[in-house]
Amino acid sequence: MENVSLIFFWFPYNELVIDTLIVKVVLPEGSKDISASVPFPVKQWQETKFSHLDLVGRPVVVLEKNNVVPEHNEHFQVYYKFNSLSMLREPLMLIFGFFFLFVACIVYMHADLSISKSSASYLAKVQWEEVQATVQQIHNIISHCLTAHDKLEASLRDLSRTGDVQACKATRKSVDSLLKGVSKDLKPLVTFLQSSPQAAHILPKVEELIAKERDLQERLMAKHTTVVDCYEKKLGGREIENRIASNQQKITSLRQEVDDLMDFIDEI
Repeated sequence: MENVSLIFFWFPYNELVIDTLIVKVVLPEGSKDISASVPFPVKQWQETKFSHLDLVGRPVVVLEKNNVVPEHNEHFQVYYKFNSLSMLREPLMLIFGFFFLFVACIVYMHADLSISKSSASYLAKVQWEEVQATVQQIHNIISHCLTAHDKLEASLRDLSRTGDVQACKATRKSVDSLLKGVSKDLKPLVTFLQSSPQAAHILPKVEELIAKERDLQERLMAKHTTVVDCYEKKLGGREIENRIASNQQKITSLRQEVDDLMDFIDEI
């Protein structure tokens, strides 16, 4: 702890006369045993001023003098004790403040703040994620089926253009093989949804989608068989259209319903 004294001018402008003059001297934070030595009577007291990074505030010596004249323009001294180590307070505060901030960030980034894995809400969240993944798999499988349907329709257009019945039958054979494999993949996925309480609200739509896709598939197969048979019998185009007209209307309607259900499921 060091003794320190400061010297000030009381009244720096000789040409002025002031009824009441108040002088405030702000001292460093941590100053103690403060006193002021003034060569004439004044009122004095202490206040506290807070500035940046202050903890307890800076002491302020307040001196008040009435009827100040140029003759009062004299020096006065302020004495106080100040520990020079206190000058390290604010730098250390900044250093430790940033240090603990970085430590807190590191702890936050590495801490597991997730809900307990045994809680009901966490288990429900996991189950819902499994339902979403399963529904997405079903969506992808139905998409493959629709692609196969488009391939069948394309083979019929090629048949009307080229008359190549064997190529059309080869396409039908490959599509049949694909759809049989897809049907096997769907069964365990649907079984999982049926056993999951989280899937109760979406299961009816999924089952409706699968049922309508199968209906669409059967009608497309029937249409394909009819058109191929007609070409093998060398029937005319109008005759072929008459035979598949009613089936074609149902195919168009089913395809639209399947697409709408796919859009609905895709939003989940």
